[in-house]
This record gives sequence, C-alpha cells and structure tokens, in this order.
Amino acid sequence: MPQRQRRRRRRGPAQPEGQRKSKLPFPINLIFNVKMFYIVFIIVMIASMAAVGFNAGASNKPEPPPKIDITNTPAVTSQAKVFASPAPVIDATKEYNATLKTNKGDIVIKLATDTPETVNSLAFLAGKNFYDGQAFFYLDHDYWAQAGDPSCNPDLDQICTGTSDAGYKLPVEGSSLKHVKWSVVAPSVQGAGDQVASGQFRILFADDPRLDGTETVFGTVIAGQEVLDQAPNLHLCTALTQQEKDCAKDLSSALIIQDVTVAPSS
Repeated sequence: MPQRQRRRRRRGPAQPEGQRKSKLPFPINLIFNVKMFYIVFIIVMIASMAAVGFNAGASNKPEPPPKIDITNTPAVTSQAKVFASPAPVIDATKEYNATLKTNKGDIVIKLATDTPETVNSLAFLAGKNFYDGQAFFYLDHDYWAQAGDPSCNPDLDQICTGTSDAGYKLPVEGSSLKHVKWSVVAPSVQGAGDQVASGQFRILFADDPRLDGTETVFGTVIAGQEVLDQAPNLHLCTALTQQEKDCAKDLSSALIIQDVTVAPSS
C-alpha cells in the first residue's frame, strides 16, 4: 500500500541566528504596548493628583492653638473700662441721687436736673462698675476732693496719672448750681475747649466763683459730709502733682470708692 505522505507545514524563511527579536525589558516594553501604556499613564496621573491634593490639604491645615495658662490671668477691672460714649440710662424729667459707698462711709449726692448729659454719664458709668475700687487721688480741705480716674486704683499695679477718664468727653452744661462748698463738679479738660472729662468729678470744700460757667456743676452733697471732713489730705504724686515736694507715693491713706449707685430720689 502506498504510504501516505505527511503534509509539511510551510515555514517562513529561517532567520539567521542573532537576528531573532528579543523581548524588551520593563517598563520600556509598556511604551510599545499602546493599551497598557495608557492604562499605566492614567493610574500614575491619578496617584500624582491624589498625592498633591493630600499634601496641599495637610499644609493648609491650621495648627492647633497653643495652650494658655489662665491661672494668673487678672480679672477685668476699671482699668479696662473705657467707652466711646454713654448710652442713655436716665429719664431726664426725674430727679436722681447718687450714693457713693466708700471704705469710710456713704456719701449721698443730689444730682441736678438741668445737666442731663453729665448726670446720665455718671449713671451709665455707675451701672458699669466704673468707679468700683477707685480712690480720691487728691484731697485738700482748703480746696476739693477729686476722684474718677480709673488708673487710681490701689488694687492695680499701675501709676495713678490723675488725668485718665472714661474714654470720652462731654460738653460743658450750664447749671443753676454754682461753685460753692459741697458742690459736685465735672472738671474742664485743658486745651479741649468747652468740654469736661467723663468719669472724673470734684467735691468742693470751699466756694470758688472764679470757675462758674467754665465747668459743669451737676450735684450737691446732701449726706455723708463727715466722711469727707474726716478723710486725711492727700496730695498724690501724679502727673498733676509730681512737682510737689511732699506728695504721697501711694494710695494707702486714700478714701476709696467701693460702689456707686444712681437712683430716682424719693
């Protein structure tokens, strides 16, 4: 029987040794594999963008605030109580009394009805505890006693200037009251025209008509005159009295205001 001849597959021409294609190393082989190249490229871009966003978010994250030790933080005092202007707190048609509670007894002042801005300022500041702890930083029985400077507080570690006020000025108000003994006066501000200092006031121990019309007389002491009579003279070394030879160096002997209240007179 004739032998079946096997069909031979035709092969292409044999390539000489040394000319066979060799596989390219990673990652160069990806460059020639277009589909794989794009996939890897997209993955790399997404990873890069995520890394940039994370780093940006981390750099913009605010640092936690430092811990603050409040053990020795001082309490709010009259030193910090300054205001742009006084809010209206009184009824100008009513009569009011102011009571100054001091470390030596109470002083009662009948407030004038024809000086509403000055009286309202006193009532406003009293309601804000502006006067609490303040001293009569000047007292001379031949002239007057003066208080209302927030820097003149013996509980505060500062120098009493004698020139500080509540942060605003008031116009001089005409009054039927005159500069006589026991009058309460808002002192004029030097170089400020027809203005008086807010907060500060003087209580006169003697008549002084020279100042009538130049300051605001807004009250009269009607009780507690003995508290002022018995208080020792005090010429504190302040910006106003530092040139005096025998001025006091501290407020240890001063008459201290503990509280001020303003209420309609009965």
